[in-house]
Amino acid sequence: MHKIDFSKDWFFKDEEIQPNHIDLSKFEKIDIPHTWNNLDGEDGNDDYRRIISTYAKHFEYHKTQKRVFIEFEGSNSITTVYLNQKLLGTHEGGYSRFRFELTDDLQANNELVVYVDNRHYDHIYPLTADFTFFGGIYRKISLIETDDVLFDLLHVGANGVYVSQQDVTHELAILSIDAYIDYRYNDTKHITIISKIKDHQGTMIDQSITNQLIFQKTHLSHQLRIINPHLWHGISDPYLYTIEVELFLDHIKVDERIIPTGLRFFHVDQTSFYLNGKPYKLYGVCRHQDREHKGNALSDDMHIEDMELIYSTGANAIRLAHYQQADLIYELCDRLGFIVWAEIPYISRTSTTDLSGKNALIQMEELIKQNYNHFSICMWGIGNEITLRGERVSSNEIYDKLHTLTKTIDPYRFSTIAQLANVAFDDYHNNITDLIGYNLYYGWYVGQAHDLKDWLANYHQARPNQPVCLSEYGAEGLIDVHSEDPKPWDYSEEYHAWYHETIYQMIEQTPFIWGSFVWNMFSFASDARAEGNTKGINNKGLVSHDRKIKKDAFFYYQAKWSQKPMLHLTAKRFTHRKKQHIELKVYSNQTHVDFYCNHRYLGKVYSSNGIFKMNVKLKEGYNKIKVISNDLIDETIFNYLKDIS
Repeated sequence: MHKIDFSKDWFFKDEEIQPNHIDLSKFEKIDIPHTWNNLDGEDGNDDYRRIISTYAKHFEYHKTQKRVFIEFEGSNSITTVYLNQKLLGTHEGGYSRFRFELTDDLQANNELVVYVDNRHYDHIYPLTADFTFFGGIYRKISLIETDDVLFDLLHVGANGVYVSQQDVTHELAILSIDAYIDYRYNDTKHITIISKIKDHQGTMIDQSITNQLIFQKTHLSHQLRIINPHLWHGISDPYLYTIEVELFLDHIKVDERIIPTGLRFFHVDQTSFYLNGKPYKLYGVCRHQDREHKGNALSDDMHIEDMELIYSTGANAIRLAHYQQADLIYELCDRLGFIVWAEIPYISRTSTTDLSGKNALIQMEELIKQNYNHFSICMWGIGNEITLRGERVSSNEIYDKLHTLTKTIDPYRFSTIAQLANVAFDDYHNNITDLIGYNLYYGWYVGQAHDLKDWLANYHQARPNQPVCLSEYGAEGLIDVHSEDPKPWDYSEEYHAWYHETIYQMIEQTPFIWGSFVWNMFSFASDARAEGNTKGINNKGLVSHDRKIKKDAFFYYQAKWSQKPMLHLTAKRFTHRKKQHIELKVYSNQTHVDFYCNHRYLGKVYSSNGIFKMNVKLKEGYNKIKVISNDLIDETIFNYLKDIS
């Protein structure tokens, strides 16, 4: 299989132009990734363009004996593809990979026309949600050349080879390799599949060979075994083996898959998530993929930057919400050691016109099969807050179908669900999936932050044998809003930080929470919002929408999670002070912090919870604040303006 980047030199028109009326002189020249509502989708007017648009590309192709496919990594949300005015196919859904075969319709000179329809359709999920539905071909496009016989590329966008970790322990790992072969002609061929597993140094540990005569499509499987495997143990030891699966036709290699693999086993009991037999409480963040002025049209470097920022917090888990994300993200999770909750956009409400859940089921199958070999994924999320609008419609039946489909395709991982806070503990939905989570916003949308303690106690009393996850918790925090006396709904960075301190301390003290996920790692576009002094953005992120500003709460989690020495003086953006007596606050994972004001030593503070505080009296005018711990230093200037009134 040979993949060719096909993302350059496209033409775009923000309207539907029929294939026989394409005049490229009237189109805008663009490259992929691309979106058309990256700006109006974040300006807060809730009127961003949801349209049908036309992409076109002319290209030469010299025919060979190869088969040729086109691959779209993400296009939102209905994509219809024509080659030389012949319909190749249509894909419904905005977040998964899909392919079409071009082989029989290629000419020396070709015109490819792609229609991308981002309008609302009641049968395609998501129907409504607290994030902007950016349109366009927003992930890469590739041409793929293959031999006549290949690992199947046309089944729900997957790669034709699946590695199942059937039985993994510290003593023995048994892996099942399932290969699906695509061969479209009408004679019989002899094929051989050879699977090898190699350690990180390239030394072969085991090999399995299967021979068979095939006629058209077939499925083959065999096993690999490793005695005393080196296990993948999350962020502390993300050890990788490599599985090579090769396809031979009459002793000539015609296709292969190189699959990095971490060997692990996991379970959940009444108190914790366990990784490789040891308690491994999950603490992490949720991620939306969009960023300022880019929408969802991100480069690989942007995805990598996001993962580096998450990794720098010391988190050990990520909930990739609320849709399938770029393959590169899952690959990086494998390599960096994150435990992953992956999910589909069955969110907020159920279709009233398609009660079967057909599109949700298709997206579920795509998510699982396309990402089956990403072993960092331990949970398949079948839905989020589906009762948000108060209606149930057919959500019980659809959730049942989604859970059954998930366990049929992949019985080795958990199914899970994220519930709205007002869903009763004994609700039918809570008895469908293997695990459950709740999105809880005490101290923001409802009540006070400390009310979470009572909710958790009530949950445990009602369901003592089923642990729970905080699948979301968070509050808005604006970097230009500050308060000496922070309160809910003041949008201050200070309340945002206090909220996370308070909630996370309760999470730490609750033994039956198997995981928790901050909402959200990054502020994200939600064009219907008007919060604080901003429009169009959900500002709950630990990091700003443009990824340039880390809020104070970001450093709180670093102090709690990261092993890398760190020290952070909070409220540095709160430069102009009206109170003379203020409290200094520092986040650090060190044991002590020394405080200074205007070169005067204030004292040493010890703490074991990551938070260090010191009261100080400011002089009128500028005050230099410095904090030191070992060889770490942070400092700022506060300007106290005496209130002469």
